[in-house]
Amino acid sequence: MYKRIIVVLVLASMLLASCSAAQTTAAPTTAATTAAVTEAAAATTEAAQPFAGVTLNMIDSPEGQTDAMIALENKCQTETGATLKVEVVPQDDVDTKMQTALAAKSSAYDLIGLDIIDLAKYDAAGWLEPLDSYIDDATKSDILPFALEGISYDGKILGLPWKAEYMVMVYNKKMLEDAGITAAPATWDELIQDSKTLKEKGIVDYPIAFTWGANYEQITSDYTMMVKSMGGQLFDDSGKPVFNTGAGVQALQMMYDMINTDKIVDPAALTIKGGGTRRDIVMGGNAAFVFLWGNPLVTMNDPANTDLAGDFEVALAPDGGAGHISLAGPMGMSISAYSQNKQAAWAMLKCIAGPEGEKDLFMKDGSPFGYTSVLNDPEVQAKMAENGGAVIAEQANSLAVRPSLPYYADWSSALQDTVQKVLTNQVPVQQGLDDLAAKTLELQSEYSK
Repeated sequence: MYKRIIVVLVLASMLLASCSAAQTTAAPTTAATTAAVTEAAAATTEAAQPFAGVTLNMIDSPEGQTDAMIALENKCQTETGATLKVEVVPQDDVDTKMQTALAAKSSAYDLIGLDIIDLAKYDAAGWLEPLDSYIDDATKSDILPFALEGISYDGKILGLPWKAEYMVMVYNKKMLEDAGITAAPATWDELIQDSKTLKEKGIVDYPIAFTWGANYEQITSDYTMMVKSMGGQLFDDSGKPVFNTGAGVQALQMMYDMINTDKIVDPAALTIKGGGTRRDIVMGGNAAFVFLWGNPLVTMNDPANTDLAGDFEVALAPDGGAGHISLAGPMGMSISAYSQNKQAAWAMLKCIAGPEGEKDLFMKDGSPFGYTSVLNDPEVQAKMAENGGAVIAEQANSLAVRPSLPYYADWSSALQDTVQKVLTNQVPVQQGLDDLAAKTLELQSEYSK
């Protein structure tokens, strides 16, 4: 009955339309009419895509250009009208190329991805466009305090939150169950013992996945996290290096033992880099534990990505005596002071790193966001609840940061070199850290001139 009524109504509508068309004389089309329509369409397009014809540039690594990120970049190009060209280079080359261009006052890159550790250096050099006059009060108040710290320096806002992240420990619960382990390790000692058990029972050869390739910032991040969790400091209140005593020595000795004594970390860790690499090792069933940034379970427990989906859970970072301390590493996206298209760059930045873009990335691949409005979004809340949200939220209460130093890049590079030499048996733990302390004093003297 309902189908018959719908058919009759449709036929009636068609008949009325036909009669109307037959009885109506079409308005004549003139050149003026065509021009008016064309101008109106152009005005609409211009309003919808205010920066059509503008080309913006940024640089990133293959790891940063995920499917979700590329989709968002394409969406933002459509919305703004601007073309975004992304130069994709190896991770090691990103900072080098970017800093070389900025030092030359080149406009080669309009948008800049920036780690919190680089804020002081970039601001002092005048490389960043302050965004205080761009950002409105509502957006500023929406940024989570932790994320705001990652984009602010010397009273200025220098970017928008891009990856307001910190590390969490992920483990394969099925592997632990198969080994008779009933709970995630709560301390570093338990992590080491559980890893030995997994190895002894033949469940996995190298239970912990680290990436400690040469000249890689993750070495500094992992070492700092371990030292802080053991109650240590890298520098005392006067700025003197103290990492060659107490917890600093203990942490590096633990790293050494994991690879060389207990053999629970693959020696190949010394040649590989990238959070995605660490994640994929675990997703492939080749390790049981890994420390990752953001909310990795969104990707790791997706059946489209691995046959082991559903096996992964998150836990608080191991307690080394001072608490379950992990490491924060908030990143922002900024505008180059030398950009020739700052308004277009701001529009693109708002689209990629604003609340809508941040939510989009989180929902697709778990990328960490930096806005209260995203945190309170019902869809985000549901996604977090499914993917270890309670534990990740608790971890936010116990975070350390890397030291803020004017010579940070040189110091971190020296630390990475020291760790590599120690882990490959070129120098003993204590000697390596003593040499690093001496190098640090030289850097302090050099930068104080």
